[in-house]
Amino acid sequence: MTVKVLVTTIGQHIIADIKQVENKETKEIIAYWLKDARTISYSVDESQQVNVAFGQFCVVSNDTEFSFRADGVASILEPRPEVLERYTAIVNPPEVEEPQIEVTEFTENEPELVDTEVG
Repeated sequence: MTVKVLVTTIGQHIIADIKQVENKETKEIIAYWLKDARTISYSVDESQQVNVAFGQFCVVSNDTEFSFRADGVASILEPRPEVLERYTAIVNPPEVEEPQIEVTEFTENEPELVDTEVG
C-alpha cells in the first residue's frame, strides 16, 4: 500500500492508496489509480493545534477505487505519520473478536409434573 496526499489543481486534499497509470508506449503518467480515497479538511485552533478530519470522496457513489486524471494533480506528498495512522485505522479498522456463544440443543420432551399439595 502506497498512501499519499494528493493536492488537486483546485486545492482539494485527498489521501489514498495511489498508483500511477502510464501510457504503455510513451511511459507518460496519464492518471492515478486511487483506492480508499478520503478528502482531508483541517483547521488550526488558538493553541496552534491542527485538527484533521477525513470525509468520503464521493458520497453519492459506493466505488472504493477509481482513476483521477494526472492533469488535475498539483502535487503528491507524504502524509505525516499520525495522519497515516488515523487514515489506516479508518480504511482498515482492527477486527473485533466475536464473542463465543454456546449453542445447546433443544429437546421437546414433556415437562415432568410434580404433585404438590397446597395447604
